[in-house]
Amino acid sequence: FKDLLIEYNREDCQAAKLLADKIQEIAEKAELQPNIDFIDNPKKRADDIDNEIHDQFKAILEFAHEGGYEKKKIAFEHVQKDSFLKNQAQQENSRSKPQEHLTDIVQWNEPPEICPKCNQELRACKKKISDRILVDLCMTEGGYSRKITKIQSFKGYCKNCQRYFGREDLKGGVIFGHGFQSWVIYERMALRLPHRIIIDSLKEQFGEKVRLGFISITIKQFANLYADTNKLLLERVLTSPFIHADETKVNVQGQECYAWVFTNGNHVVLKMTETREASFVTEFLKDYKGILISDFYSAYDSLSCTHQKCLVHLIRDMNDDLWKSPFDYEYQGFIREFKNLIVPIIKTVHLQGLSKLYLSGFSAEIDIFFEKHIFRTTYESESALKYQKRLKKYKDSLFTFIHYDGIPWNNNMAERAFRHLVIQENISKTFFKTMFPDHLALLGIMQTCRFQQKSFLKFLISGQKDVDAYHE
Repeated sequence: FKDLLIEYNREDCQAAKLLADKIQEIAEKAELQPNIDFIDNPKKRADDIDNEIHDQFKAILEFAHEGGYEKKKIAFEHVQKDSFLKNQAQQENSRSKPQEHLTDIVQWNEPPEICPKCNQELRACKKKISDRILVDLCMTEGGYSRKITKIQSFKGYCKNCQRYFGREDLKGGVIFGHGFQSWVIYERMALRLPHRIIIDSLKEQFGEKVRLGFISITIKQFANLYADTNKLLLERVLTSPFIHADETKVNVQGQECYAWVFTNGNHVVLKMTETREASFVTEFLKDYKGILISDFYSAYDSLSCTHQKCLVHLIRDMNDDLWKSPFDYEYQGFIREFKNLIVPIIKTVHLQGLSKLYLSGFSAEIDIFFEKHIFRTTYESESALKYQKRLKKYKDSLFTFIHYDGIPWNNNMAERAFRHLVIQENISKTFFKTMFPDHLALLGIMQTCRFQQKSFLKFLISGQKDVDAYHE
């Protein structure tokens, strides 16, 4: 039976080897065989007419995207329980600094006045001193330097308790100042460094040892500290003439959630919800009276404001379906007519900008296209019927931008605001569900600085709260 089993396994291995060799042989010849395709990368077949359409659509998409960005899903995997953060919050580095490293000494002459035990008045005792080390970061002409300060205070003596008491804020070990914490936020948010790499970086660059929980604590503290900044950003987004809106799926600790972005090109607001229900966006934008630029997600359609649907999404979908149906000549003809309409409009945007003076002249051509190819034509092609229905539904929101000055025709600004978060997907997956809203709040401020071409790190270190008013 042992011999039979060995022989059985040997024959299985031989059969698998034969199959693998055959597949390899087919793969090597697949490029030259019209009837063979790779399932994850099928050949793109097109005739001369299709190629012309594909080339021009590709040019439009490249013009819109400035880099060919493709939106991805985001996953934040659960690594440890939320209790980890609570435990780490109580573990701050408690080491003393060598005296020769001090760059400044501040003496506090005001000792505590009331006993924390019996509420009796304390008597200052100049023989007893409590102190603590403050490590901070300050800007210099050559960059950034560490500043170490020893904070001192006299203790107070309680006759009733017969004990000495120091100031509560001078208990514990080393504390880190706003500039130092700003650097941590910058490394986490802007450089997308994992927590452990940041710890190594702080030790290497500044000689400071911090515990793993310090980074999460700092993120939460800064999210609270800059809550007013986010209120300002929200106010300015909601009062702008147009808003880009988008949403993407995220996976936080195994739970499917959604991140939403709202931006006017200068200010960015990011929010998290546990579902994709329309109730959030309808409540968030219920009083908005400007122009909403979005994709074709139906939740946005319920808003009573003016709409501009993203033409990049539409062109991309049309182009993909044309690749899938290279011999659907009715659909090919439909797309050719749409291409003949859209290409001159985009060329005008490229040459003249988003000016209604030049774009409003296309209004007649748009009406003719819809009347002839959408309302009066009957199609049999499944693809043509799909886009006929789609264009008929969104007729009033596809070309809103030609009637206004400065209204974008695509939603790429929202995707740009999301891009940093998408890239971080493949770098760090250590977010807690309770921390993710704080991360989004700081990310919104960082992307606002980026859109306004201002330094996120310098803005944080400055201590200012209004990005618009900050000047480097």
